[in-house]
Amino acid sequence: MNRSQPMAPIAIGCLVLCASLAFVESSSAHDTGRGYIVMGDSIDYGIGASAPDKAYVPQFHAYLESTFFQQKADLHNLAVPGATARDIKQGQLTQARAETIIHDSRVISWGGGGNDLLNFIASPEAATCMKGNVSCLARLNALLNEFEQTADQTLRELRETAGPDAPLYVRTQYNPLLKAACGGPALPLAQLANAVLEGSPSPRLERGMNDRLRELAHKHGAKVIDTFLPFYLYPDALVSDDCVHPNDAGYAVILNAAIYAYAP
Repeated sequence: MNRSQPMAPIAIGCLVLCASLAFVESSSAHDTGRGYIVMGDSIDYGIGASAPDKAYVPQFHAYLESTFFQQKADLHNLAVPGATARDIKQGQLTQARAETIIHDSRVISWGGGGNDLLNFIASPEAATCMKGNVSCLARLNALLNEFEQTADQTLRELRETAGPDAPLYVRTQYNPLLKAACGGPALPLAQLANAVLEGSPSPRLERGMNDRLRELAHKHGAKVIDTFLPFYLYPDALVSDDCVHPNDAGYAVILNAAIYAYAP
């Protein structure tokens, strides 16, 4: 068996989602002066949940209504399945800033990065990174640098629009390939994904995607919805059968990470 085959469901799933899911904003219009504004990809959209209310965004919205807002608040979920960091910046930032201005009280969350890595991790070249191939690592670092620059620009514009006191959240990425049915920890691609997300001396990736996101969150006064560790510890329980998205239990874990980030 080709050991790269577990990536096939990811590539196919992404193509299906991108082709078949139209963007629909989840919104209660502008009924209040309060709003939770969400930017991101299929995880923020809620793909993999058995029902819309099982995804983390609507549940965190309800939590914010009971804690931060202490009354009803609008939900504007701008997330689009398949979106890269650049797609999020180009396709969601303008509306997110507009919603931020409209609402007197607002909370903003940003998630992304998984789709930026998807094509590279699925490529034949990715396997050579585990062997320390210099050109492969250079390409991978360039990809991470470009991602970081794009995320930095997006978060800076969000912070400038929202002001210094508006709560801003940044969601990190997890590794779905650690699930046994998706390849498991022994799969070289799963090991590479760990290195890309969290950094590793071998291959030489000192700053992974999540390292960069945590640094950007600190830079822009945002809180981190950190998802990597629980999915690393319990991938079989938290990753859906498509080898990409969380299942209901996985979304509950992301919700708990968001609530933890909210806590003073």
